[in-house]
Amino acid sequence: MNELDRVYIRLQQRVASEALVVACFVSGSVGKRTHDPFSDLDVALVFRDGYTREQAYRERRSFGQSILPYVPAKSFDANHVRPHFHIILFSNGVKVDLRYETVDLEPNPWDREIRILKDNAGWAERFQAASAALALPKATITDAMLTDLDNRFWVMFWDVTRLIKRGDSSKPYPIYLQLLHFTIPQLLSLLPPEHQAYQGLLQTGYSREAKATLAHLRQLLDAYLKAREAIIQRHHLLFTPNHPFEMEMMTRLNG
Repeated sequence: MNELDRVYIRLQQRVASEALVVACFVSGSVGKRTHDPFSDLDVALVFRDGYTREQAYRERRSFGQSILPYVPAKSFDANHVRPHFHIILFSNGVKVDLRYETVDLEPNPWDREIRILKDNAGWAERFQAASAALALPKATITDAMLTDLDNRFWVMFWDVTRLIKRGDSSKPYPIYLQLLHFTIPQLLSLLPPEHQAYQGLLQTGYSREAKATLAHLRQLLDAYLKAREAIIQRHHLLFTPNHPFEMEMMTRLNG
């Protein structure tokens, strides 16, 4: 038995004794049966109403620690993700995401596949059936959205490149991180993982050595342009690249 299995079994035992919990299910990779020992546990605790949810939420830290009482853990709220969301990091390597919900929870396609740990009066079964009837939304992008992304990419890419060429390896690093954070996740969400352009984006190579970083920036720019072209085609966009500018930038990078 690995540590994830251990937490899963202890969680199931724990919610069985929680009178306020109407239902409990696990979604994500565990719900889909595609998990491995390094997967998260995405747990939904469902309560009769907002009042009983608030009662339980006040005890969220003690509830989380009670799953594995003798394993040190760090837990914290993640309201930036969603309300009533609590994360537990057990020192044995298992991460548990706790959603505190009520029976008014609307069916949604992200809970199409779940593993039910507790189910009073069949609520979780009905919820799963309704969720399974919904299709996952597809990531989309408009010409205006791609234009905004492209403009911001070039501003940050330009700043990083000129500072590196100046010989400054410290100042452009935060800009480089912003460039990756703003650009790469959006592009990846619009391409299937098996696409060649998707794979080309999976690279980082910032270095204090200017020559190595410039070589990486050439690769990054090539990957960006290929991913952008693939997105234009897949999403039938009318976006028109500024080819003269981009060709001149490539020339300067290669010079």
